[in-house]
Parts: sequence; structure tokens; C-alpha cells
Amino acid sequence: MAGLVLFVLVSITSIDALLVHPKDFIVSNGGGNSSLHQSLEHWHSVSRNDIISSGLTPTMEDSNNNLYMVPEFTENNFDPLLTNAATPHTLSPIETRTIDEASSSGLDRRKVLKRSLSENHVMITQHFTERTVTPGGDISMQCSATGDRPPQFIWERDGVVVSSNTDPRYALGQVMTSDNSVVTQLNITRVRVEDGGMYSCTAKEGDHAATYENRLDVYGPPYIRSLPPIKVQSGESVNLRCPFYGYPISKIDWEFKGKPINSNSLFPSRYKRSHQAHVTRQAHQKRKTRRSVVNIHGVLTIPEVSKEENGAVYTCIVTSPSGEMARRAFEIQVIEAPILEDLLLGNNLQEGQIVNIYCNVRSGDMPIHFEWLKDGKRIPSSLKVVERSSELFSALVIKRVSLEHCGTYTCVASNHVAKVNKSTELYIKVAPKWQEEPSNSSLLLGRRGTVSCSASGYPQPQVHWMKKDAILGTWQPVLELAGGGILSLPNGTLVIEEVSLTDEGLYSCNVENGVGTPLSKTVWMSVNKPVHFETSSQNVTSRLGHPVSLECRALGDEPIRIVWTHDGNIVDFQLHRAKLSESKTPVGLISTVSLQYSETADAGLYQCRASNPYGASSFTIYLTILEPPTPPSELRIEAVRSRSALVSWHETSRTHARHFSVQYAPALYADAGWDHSVNINVTRKDTDIRQSVELQNLHPATAYAVRVATGNQVGVSRYTAPVHFTTHEEAPSSPPINIQVEQTENPGELFVSWLPPPKETHNGVITGYHIKAVPQNSGAVSEDTDTRTLKVSQQSGKQETAISGLLKNTRYAVSLSAFNSAGSGPFSLPVYQDTMEGAPEQAPSSVECTAVSSTSLRVGWQPITLPGQGSSLIGYTILFATEDSAWQNQTSLHTELYLQSLMKYTNYTVKVAGFSSFGAGPYSYPIICATLQDVPDPPADIKVLVLSPTSLLVSWKRPERPNGELIYYTVYVKPTSGTGPPQTHRVEAGRTSAEVKELTPGRTYECWVTASTAAGEGASSRRVSHTPTQRVVAGVASLGGTVSVGVGSSLLLVCQCVGAPPPRTVWYHKHNIITHHPRFTRNHDDSLLINNIDQSLSGNYTCLAKNLYGSDQVEYTVIVLPLPEAPILRATPYKDSILVEWEQPYYSISNRSSSQKISYSLTWKEASGPWQEAWSANKLPNLSGVQKHVLTGLKCGTKYSLRITATNKVGTSQPAYLDVSTLGGTPIPPSTNEWLWSNASYISVQLAGWDDAGCDLRAWELDYRPLGSRSWIRAHNSMAYADQSWGSGLGLYRSSPSYRTGSVAAGALAAGAWYQLRVTATNEAGSVTTTYNYATKNEDGSEVGPPSEFFDINMLVITFSSILLILCLLSCVYILIKRQRSGMLTEYRDSITVDKSESGNITANTSHSNLTNVKENALNAQNRIYSAPIHVRNNSKHELYEISPYAQFAVGFRTFGHVENQDLPSRHKHRYDTETSFQVCSESEDSDSISKSTLKSVPRKGCRTPHHR
Repeated sequence: MAGLVLFVLVSITSIDALLVHPKDFIVSNGGGNSSLHQSLEHWHSVSRNDIISSGLTPTMEDSNNNLYMVPEFTENNFDPLLTNAATPHTLSPIETRTIDEASSSGLDRRKVLKRSLSENHVMITQHFTERTVTPGGDISMQCSATGDRPPQFIWERDGVVVSSNTDPRYALGQVMTSDNSVVTQLNITRVRVEDGGMYSCTAKEGDHAATYENRLDVYGPPYIRSLPPIKVQSGESVNLRCPFYGYPISKIDWEFKGKPINSNSLFPSRYKRSHQAHVTRQAHQKRKTRRSVVNIHGVLTIPEVSKEENGAVYTCIVTSPSGEMARRAFEIQVIEAPILEDLLLGNNLQEGQIVNIYCNVRSGDMPIHFEWLKDGKRIPSSLKVVERSSELFSALVIKRVSLEHCGTYTCVASNHVAKVNKSTELYIKVAPKWQEEPSNSSLLLGRRGTVSCSASGYPQPQVHWMKKDAILGTWQPVLELAGGGILSLPNGTLVIEEVSLTDEGLYSCNVENGVGTPLSKTVWMSVNKPVHFETSSQNVTSRLGHPVSLECRALGDEPIRIVWTHDGNIVDFQLHRAKLSESKTPVGLISTVSLQYSETADAGLYQCRASNPYGASSFTIYLTILEPPTPPSELRIEAVRSRSALVSWHETSRTHARHFSVQYAPALYADAGWDHSVNINVTRKDTDIRQSVELQNLHPATAYAVRVATGNQVGVSRYTAPVHFTTHEEAPSSPPINIQVEQTENPGELFVSWLPPPKETHNGVITGYHIKAVPQNSGAVSEDTDTRTLKVSQQSGKQETAISGLLKNTRYAVSLSAFNSAGSGPFSLPVYQDTMEGAPEQAPSSVECTAVSSTSLRVGWQPITLPGQGSSLIGYTILFATEDSAWQNQTSLHTELYLQSLMKYTNYTVKVAGFSSFGAGPYSYPIICATLQDVPDPPADIKVLVLSPTSLLVSWKRPERPNGELIYYTVYVKPTSGTGPPQTHRVEAGRTSAEVKELTPGRTYECWVTASTAAGEGASSRRVSHTPTQRVVAGVASLGGTVSVGVGSSLLLVCQCVGAPPPRTVWYHKHNIITHHPRFTRNHDDSLLINNIDQSLSGNYTCLAKNLYGSDQVEYTVIVLPLPEAPILRATPYKDSILVEWEQPYYSISNRSSSQKISYSLTWKEASGPWQEAWSANKLPNLSGVQKHVLTGLKCGTKYSLRITATNKVGTSQPAYLDVSTLGGTPIPPSTNEWLWSNASYISVQLAGWDDAGCDLRAWELDYRPLGSRSWIRAHNSMAYADQSWGSGLGLYRSSPSYRTGSVAAGALAAGAWYQLRVTATNEAGSVTTTYNYATKNEDGSEVGPPSEFFDINMLVITFSSILLILCLLSCVYILIKRQRSGMLTEYRDSITVDKSESGNITANTSHSNLTNVKENALNAQNRIYSAPIHVRNNSKHELYEISPYAQFAVGFRTFGHVENQDLPSRHKHRYDTETSFQVCSESEDSDSISKSTLKSVPRKGCRTPHHR
């Protein structure tokens, strides 16, 4: 079968390679591997020319004219008897080979370079895997590789290249990815059995390649591809791989001369290495026992093939598990490699002779091919070398040999299995010839000089330089005479690193190589001097009007030419002042420029430019003309402090200042004259662009003037115009004087007066004072110290203030300090004064309460300790109350009190406070204690009913005052006619009825009940007599009475009935039978459940029970307790606190809620903040009269919302709201520029001019811009302040607010320019921004004039456009409103019809008179009230209902555009307003013509009277 490939692995033990020539054949060398991954040998194909030219060992040629490389093996790394010997070149499953150029030493196969994977430039990055498929399907195999350049791929099957030309079912393609990798794919459609085999993908890029191979098996019968005879080199081992396909395969066998060589079962252990027969070391060393070995992959290894085995036939047999078999025979042809003799070449060859080189073959099988190389490359045709060859030899003929023919010649002989070569060297002798003949040269003094002298010849000629000694007249070697600095290069060039005068003279260049006549040439080397100067520059100084001479000395050979320039311009010597003179010297030329007298313009840079034929150079002279100095410029104040200032200026050009004279004096003296000024001499600093000096020992907050003059050798200039500046402030250096502290009538308050510190110690403008009050009789002095800051009320004169919020009856040490914008001065010596005593400031401690009896309690406490007690403590007041009663008050002069006539077994809340003539102090934390238990009161009522002819049912009500925990009830029963003791029946405390059995019918019994506690049995109830009868009349065992219940809760009325037959019950409310009602529920036990009770459901309830023999009833009086009314809320604001007061709601005598205890809940918030609790739940109990609470820690000048509710057992009232703002406001800026100050470079804003409006100033921002500019610039020294506290005093009683001081400044401004300053001051109440126009001073400190009128066209355009836009908007709004009103009135008028009715009921349409009410109500709904409501007391005959300010009422009206007789959507439902609990109902659910605003005149249907909250 055509196209079959046999893989023959040949082990190369000799140096020569094996060349096997049959088509479709691959040979690889190395031992066979028993591992699957190590047995797959990979090779890449290259062209024949690449193999031959590179010198690598060729392998085999296939049908596509490709050669396959055979790696080199030695006997040390291959054992022909072991099939599992790994070869060192194996790179399975991916192998890379590199083809390199041979070295210049010839085609030596021992020098083949083997590179590792990391050294190659092509790498397989992705590959296919071994596959087993069924025929008929499609399969795709993919490889990817990367390299320095995109590689190309070749696909092979069993060593034969496959493509779409091989079979149209094969499709190949490759594509480049984004990461520069190349991906190739081989797609096979409709796979057949013969498509199976070993597939390989080879990536090539230049001389580099990488290969990966793996097997594709297709299910089918086995078959073996045919191969032509295999040519193998004698003496080498060969590995034969059977090119089979088909699957599955159970074993592969080989036969030789009809006998099996070896057999291994592949089916059960295909991927395992099979066991190999042991080979003795002796047989291995002698290599006499030759055994052919087959590994698990069917590779047959034949070691050391000899010539005698030529024509041997080996047969491969492939067997499947089903018994199918395929066999194929392969013939081995053994070929001897050629052996060459040494090349023959003549000796002593001369240029121009004929040269023959012979290459003879000693042995080797034909045909043999010859090829010649020169220096490892093909011989170029330009050398005209003729090659003559026959079967056994080859010769090269050179008819006229020359120097170009010299080199290494290699003869390469090759046949089918090997390629060998021999090399020899060809060289001839050639006499030297000039290539670059030396000539006379001119060298420059001090420069580098070179003289060329070179010649050609073989051997390479040697060059020697000689120099003639000018004194002795003899020739000597140059290198010996020079003594360094001279060298001769290999090419014959003489190099002198630095030419000197001694290098001038005769030189001789001698060339010889031992062939022919030596060459010699004598030349003259002259040394010329280029023009130069000893120095490069010079400084010359002269006074104005004096003569000046500028001299230039040029050195060098003639002719020398000199040109003078001044500041880059050629000097004009036609001027009568300037003269030029030149004089020659032995070494050069002197040129002199003379100026009869100097002028200012003569100063500058002079250059003397000299040149001769050998070079050019220049000499620079800096001429300075000294003249009387001019004053400095740009005098300004760089920095100002309290006692120093930094002054800088710019010196005028051409003044050549040596020093500067600085004068400064207070502005008051400077304006009158500089006689009292201070003079400072400042030495000029050459490195500084601007000169500067720091003025020391100045006075704070003082205006100064400063000026500067320049001095040099000539004299001193006039002074500059003075520049004014004011030193910064310092903290005052002395305290206030004449301090007086007096006591006031108010407790905890002192009145302080004082005078400012002496004027000379102010160090600025006094803006305020710190007052420190330290209590002297307090343990924690540091905590109680009260330091306050006050704004100065006037610049001079007496100051005074009142300090409130101090501790009462306490001695204080009061001291003051003054402060200005720089800080605070020292405090004065303390002045002592006592505050008046007030009410006690502390509550009694350790309050305890003990029960003495069932009606008395003992309350004890610890006395108030000093200083909180004061000296005028009168006694203590004790408040006590039950949970439902009001507070009661008793006083005591001692630290204990017995409370008498209390309610039995009742919890009392007790708290104690001290009081003096100034009032009561704070109360202690309330404690709760209870009186002791006592015997209970008798049951409130009793009732006896006949239950049966022999039993009675006794029912009773609980005692009104149990006086303890009830344990049980005792029921007593006694016949009225009997004299014996009564029967007793004990009933548990939870029951209120008992059945008395085993009675005698017709006999009268007397019954009574008592209650018992732990203290004993109480009094008995009234006695009731009853007689059991045969007829059981209907009766109601439940006992009625008055029942109080809170509004909105549920109430269960019990009706326990007896009788035979069972009676029927009926419930009545206000004498009306209760039928179906959503609030009433009749239970199975005849009880009545009332849900969501309100005032309309109060009154009498009667349960009537009736049977054939009679009836009975029980009556309840239900009182509905309303919710407490909202408290009346008042508030008094302070700076950072609010005093909140509220009044207890007023109740009528009949309102039982007045006896209930009420608690309050106060919440507050900022305008947009969350609600916050003022205290925890039930922390403040009910107090008599007005309640009060202080909200502290609030923001100054901020609006707050207050909300308070009252809560009792019934529920919580509607909230009362109140909006109030703390005292203070946004900062008040000054209206004038008096608080602004400037100099020539910055403007300062004194912050003391801003009034804080009662709220501490927290931050300042300063923006500025030149007047007329549009963009603002933010100053970098804006200030932020932290909040300062007044100390420990209560915020409610704090005095004047703290006052902030300091300044902000805008720096780096232009002198004498107008600026706009925008100052933003911020406090807790908000921020205010004010704009000022202010100008910097001129450089001399003078004021600038008013700003010039300028016309800002941009502002005019913006203003005009804004006005025009507003007018257009107003016009549009007016037109829309006009049209809408006209349309609405027309439609509304058409939709209204008036139907007068005598009954007075409202008709279907609203009357015109009612339309007015609609408009008024709509107007009123828009005007909402947000103040706290004042509740009308409800003790009048008619209840008035206060409408909550937050209630919103929708005003009903007819929808415009509504069609007559068209029903509106059903959306009329009962609407309850959450604030007022009013229920609004419509007359009809489907009527759309009745406005809700007219409901006052419409009889309500199904609407109950709203209750008052």
C-alpha cells in the first residue's frame, strides 16, 4: 500500500552519520524506550541545502525532498541490549532542535551544538492528546507555538507530510492570537481506519523548530503500511518501528528468517514498561551475543548492523484481540560510509602560480558525492576556482593564485548513509605593497597628531617607525625617543597623543614581511602653534571719567589677527576716546585698547578674539565703571511681628553697591524729621537677589517708617521714600487696676468694676477682659473655677460687669486680665468677696423610708453638707403621694419625719429637699415604700339567689379597701330559726360567688361574707336572708355598680344568671335594647363586651334575666374617662438653653381623671433634626402647679421645636407644640472700614470689629480680588475657633457671651491697588458675609486715591438680562392666571343650579350664599397656625373643641368640567383627623354636589359626637 512509513531508529556509535535514502522514510538514532512518553521520537525536517551548508549530520530524505536530522549518540549513552535505555537527547513529548552554522574550522560533526529548550526560540505551548475514535466521525487536532517571530507549522502522519492535497478530507489552517502565538488545526472529516497512526505537528521559525507527536487510533482491523528497502550504515544499531494502524491491537511481533524475535502483550498493559531479559555484563562488554529486542510499542532494536547482514528481511506482525492479523516484511540494506585520505597540496606557493588540491576516497559504497567549501562556505565564483570530479576523487584547480585564494579548503564526501570531510590550509607568500603611503605632515601644538603608513602582503607585513636625531644625525626608533605619549597602531599608523615642539623632524616608515624587498619612506613632520592665551578672562574696574586701558596678549605663530568686541558688538575705534595699539613679541602679539576717559556705557563685557591659520581663541575682560550709587528700588516690608520687621529691597543695576544704610523711626518722629532715627549699615550680599535686614527691638502696635540708601566706593546715594508699617500687637504686659468686687442682692452673683491697664502696657487695642472667679471654700477648686470673657464696652474709662451663676454663700477670689488680638495679659492679684446665700444647692442624701404601721411611714435622710447647705437652712420639705393621688407636702426641722394617716397597704413615692428663706432646693431622687397590711374592709355588697330547692347561690363584691393581699373569703350560712353556730365555707380569693348545698326546702337561711388577709379576718358584710323553694326564679348573681374605664379601651360587663328553666337575658343601654352594633358583642355566658369605648357609650347598662317564675336584673353605671388634655406649654430662651414650663391641665369636679397621677414626655429637635427625649420615661413625676425643665447644651441663635404630652392610666394626650429660638443671632459686621489695615503688600482685617450677636464666633473666611475682577481668591490664613465654655455655671444663668479676637490677612498683594474683600464670619446661629473695598498703600507708605470709575459691561449685560427675564416670567404667570380664572368661573357658573326648598334642607346643588363659605374655608385652610394652642377650660355647659394647628381640612367643591348626572368615583369614606379626632361624614355616599364645608348645617347620619381630648 502506497504511503506507508517505517520509523527506523539507528544508534550511531561512530562519528559519521547515517544517510538512508529511501522515500517516505525517517531514521532516528538512540536506544529504544519502553515508556510511552520517552519512546516517541520527534524530528523536524529542513532542506538539503541547509543541512549541507550548516555542517550538521544529515539523516534521511523523504518523498517531499526533505532531510531529517539524526541526533548524535555515543557508545557511553546507549546500550543496544536494553530496550528501556533512555537517550540523553530525548525531549518527549515535545522536542526542539536548532540548526547552526558550522564553525570556521570546517564541517566537524563532533561540534554540532545541542541546545536545551530554554535556549531555543520556538516553544510548543499547547498540543493535542492521544485519541481513539470510531470511523465516520470528525476529529480536530490542535497545536499552538510561540517564538521570536510567528512560526510555521507542518503536520505529518507516520513521518509523511499531510495536507489537503494528500486527502480532500484533510483541512489545515493556522491563525495568530493576540499574544503573538500561532495556533494550527488539523481537521479530518469522515475518519477512516487508514487515518490512524502517529501524528506530529512541527513549528518552524528560521533555524529553530519544535515538534510534538502523539497517536491517533481508529477502530478497525490492523494493517501495516509498506516501505521500500531500508539503507543503514554498517556498524550502527537500528530501531525499526512498525507503521501500523487499526484498533484495538493486542500485540506486535517481529520475525527474522521465519522465527519470532520477541513478543510482548500490549493489550493488558499498554502503558507499562515490559520486563526485559537480563543481559550479562560479559556479553555486553564483548558484544558477541547480539540480540534483537522488541519494546511495548513494537520498536525492534537491532544492534551493530554489519555488512554481512545486507539484504536481511524483518517481518512485523500486528494482531488484534479478535485474532485479526497483519504482517509486512522490511528489507535492510547495509551501506559502508566513505573514508577520505588527506588532501594533497603543494608547498612554497608563490603569487601567480598554478595550484591543485586533490581529494581521494579510500573506501565506501557508491555513489559518492563530492562538494568543496572555503572557510566553511561555498567557494564564490569570483575566485575562478575550477572543480574536477570523478567517482573516487575530486580536485580543485587555481590557474593563477593570489592573496584572495588563501584560506581553509574542505572536501565533503557523502553517500546514502554518511557524510565525511577533510580540510587543508592554502597560503602563498606575497611581497609588501603600499596601501597608504606616508607623506609630509603638519601637526598642531598641543593637539593629537596621526600619520598613516600601511601595506599589504603575506605574511602580514610589519611596520617600524624611525626618527632622525637632529643633534647626532642618527636614526632611532620613535618609541624609544619619545619616552611615552607616542604609539604605533597595528595598522601602521603613528599616533602622538599631545604634540610638542620636540616632535618636529624627519621620520621614516619601514615595512617588511620577509618576502621581496622591504618598503621605506621618509617624511618631514612640522609642528605649528595655534593662537592661545595664558588665561581666559580678567576683571577691570575704573571710576567714571578716569582713563582705562584693556590689554590682550595672544600667543602663537604668525600671522595673528585680533578683533575687539564690546557686549557682542565690534568696537568702533573711530571714536576720539578709543585708541587701538598692537605690538609683536617673540611669542605672539599684544593688542591694547585705551579709553581717554570712561563713561557709564563703557562698562560691560569685552572680548579679544585672536586667530591664525592654525586655530583661534578668545580672551574676556569684564570692565566695571564705578559711579555714584542710586537709591534701591522695590523697598517693601516682607514680614512684621510684634517687636521685629523684615525689610527687603532690590539694588539698582550698575550701582556696584558695597553696603546699604537703613534708617527707621516711629512714624510720629519720621514725619517731623529723621533726627531721632536708628541707622543700620548692611553689607551687600552677592548671593542674594534681594537684600534684606531684620529690624529689632521695636515696640508692639506702633507705626514705623523705614528708608534705605546705597553706598559704594564713590559715595552714598539719597534715601528712598519711606515705607510705613505697624508692628503686630502683643498681649498686654500688665493687668487691669483698681479692681473692686461687690456683693449683689441676687444669690450667687458678684458685681465687678475695674480700670484698664496703663496705656504703655496695652501693646495694642484692648478688646476684652478675662474674669476669673475661684471659690475659696470648695474642695475641688479647679472644677469650680469660673473664667469668663467679656467684650470691652469702651476703649477707656471704668469697666464693670456682673458675674452670675456662681455658688451661693461662697467666698470667691476674683482676678482679671486684659486681652487684645494677640492674646491675654497677666491676671491681677485676686480680690475676695462672698456671694449671697440662696436656696440649698444640693439635695439630701441617703433618703430611706420604713413602714411603721398600716397607716404610717418613717422617712429619714442625711443632712445637706456644706457648702451646698448654706448657713440659713431652715428645714426640709417632704413630698409624698400614691400612684393615683396628688403630691402632699410636710416639713420637718430634723432629719426624719413620721407620715401618719396614710392609706393601708399602699405604695408611696417620697422625695426630700432642703429649704431656706430663699426657697426650696433640689429634691432627692424619689424612692417608693409601702405601708403594712391590715384586716380588709367588709365586702362591698352581697346577694343570695335560689339555685335549686336545696341550694342557694351567694355572690358578693370585693372590699373597697382590701388593705393587703386577700387570702380567702368566708361564707357564713345559718337558719334564721336556729340557735347553733353558722356553717362556714372558705372560698379562694379569686372567686366572688359560692354555692351552699344540702339545705332544707322552705326554711329561711341567713347569709353573710367576710374577707381575710395575712393580718386577719375583716368585718362581715350585711346579712341577707333567703328561702330555697321548688320554683327557681330567674336571678342575676352579678352585682352591678359604677365602672370607670379609659376612652378607647374595651370593657366586659358580666351577667351571671340562674333559674329553672334557664332565663333569657336582654341588655339595655340607657333603657334602649342593645341589638346589633359594631361596638357591642354578646358572649355565650350572657356577658357584654364593649370595644373601643368612647363618651357616647357611657351611661347605664342593665342586664335583665327572665323565666316563667320571675325576673331579675343587674345595673352598671359606666363612666368613660377621657385622655388627659395637652399641657399648656411656655418657654423662655437663653443663649444655649431653654427653660421649658408647662401647666397641669384643668379638670372639672366631675372628671375623675383629675385624681390620677400624670406623667409628662418632653421632646425637642432642631429645625431639620430628629426628635430627642428631654428625660427618660417617668423620670419626672407629677408636681403641683407649674412644671419646668431646662434644656441645656443647645446651639446659640438656633430655632428649636418643642413637643410635650401628658400621660395617665387612660392614655396619652395630644401633643402640644411650640417653636422657640435660643438667644443670639448671626454675627454683626462693622459698617465701615475702620477695622481694616494695610501696607504695600497685604491687607489685615481685625476681627474685633465683628459683634458676635450673643453667639461665639467659630470661623472666619477671607476672600479677595482686585477691584473690577470677577474671580475670588481665598486667603490661606482663615481662622477656625473651638467652642469655649463659661466654666461650671449653668448655661441658663450665663452672662455676656464670649468674645473672639485675632486677625486675618490677604498677602502678596500689589502696592497702591484697590481690592474687594469678602469676609465671612460664622457662629452657631449662621454666617454673614460682608464685602469691603480697601486699598494697599504705595511703596513709600502713602495712601492711594479713591478708585476710578469704571464701566463693567459684563455686569450691565447680566443685570439687564435678569430684569428682562423677570418681566417675561411675570407676564406669562399673569396671562395664565387670568385665563384659568375666566374658564373656571364660566364652567362653575354653568354647573350650579339653585333649588329653593321650604323645608330648609340643602338641595342637590350648593347655593350661591354657600359658595362664599367655600371660598372662606379654603382661604382659612391655607392660613395654618403653628403656635401652641391655648385650651379652653371645659367646665361650661357647651363643650368647645380646640382644633389642632396641625390639622388639615379638605374643602369640598365641585370638580370643574364635571358632566351633570355623572357619578364620581366611590371614594367617600369616614375620615378621621389624627390631631383632633373629628369624624367628617358625607350626607350621601354617592352625592357629588354637597361640599364638606357645608356639613355644619346638614343633619349628621351615622356620625357620633366627637370627643374632646
